[in-house]
Amino acid sequence: MIESTAAFENLALPGLRDHVVLITGASRGIGRAAAELFARCGATVAVNARSPEEIDALAADLQRRFGVRALAAVADVADQTAVQKMFATLQAWSNNRLDVLVCCAGYPLVDEWWHTPLHEMNAGDVDQWFRRVRAVDVDGARFCSYQALNMMLPQRRGSLIYLSSTPALSGYHGTPYTEAKAALLGLMRDLAREYGPSGIRANAVAPGNIASGWYHRLSGQKKQERATEAPLQRWGRPEEVAGAIVFLASDLAGFITGQTIVIDGGKVMR
Repeated sequence: MIESTAAFENLALPGLRDHVVLITGASRGIGRAAAELFARCGATVAVNARSPEEIDALAADLQRRFGVRALAAVADVADQTAVQKMFATLQAWSNNRLDVLVCCAGYPLVDEWWHTPLHEMNAGDVDQWFRRVRAVDVDGARFCSYQALNMMLPQRRGSLIYLSSTPALSGYHGTPYTEAKAALLGLMRDLAREYGPSGIRANAVAPGNIASGWYHRLSGQKKQERATEAPLQRWGRPEEVAGAIVFLASDLAGFITGQTIVIDGGKVMR
């Protein structure tokens, strides 16, 4: 089992060195692991979060540890104007170059709506919960994709990668979450088909039970119960999802587009 991105210390995937990568939601979890792994591969990395306190230290750490250029790209991706400003900063910093966009930003899981069936939600809750999740997960990805495509099209190359989830494929609890993650797959497939002729690929990863975020709120018993849901009988790690993301961005995945890689220890098999 991969314990940290240090397991990839000598990794050298083709087509990543000096490429410019923007990762949204990079302050923690899968986004942070992806940022570190791209930096290990020699990429130029722009890391996004909503506040400087969340992201300045990460950008400095990537520069110090891996000797790469790194930008703290501060913006709430649910705010279209903030996204426009972030991309203007990115363009000036990268000399109008963007090779990879990784959309990891997502609204935090809320225990209340995760465990509340749709018919038991009151009208106000439905509107509030669904809109909040869609604003970050779906609208944020769409705002960023729009800006990224306008940078990638003149280059006639690029890679768009979206963080979905296994409930988007199989269903589970938490309708607001599942709806948003499924919408990302629709966006991904449409962009893959529409922009493939321009040399731009679009793919997604769908993690299952990963030891980040809400994992840390679970009791030991619940963690064990969830671990047994998958044939591999354990939780995945953010670094294992990051590995798939970096692969999809590399030249090794140059003929892969419109696809979703499931990273869940075998729980969902297709």
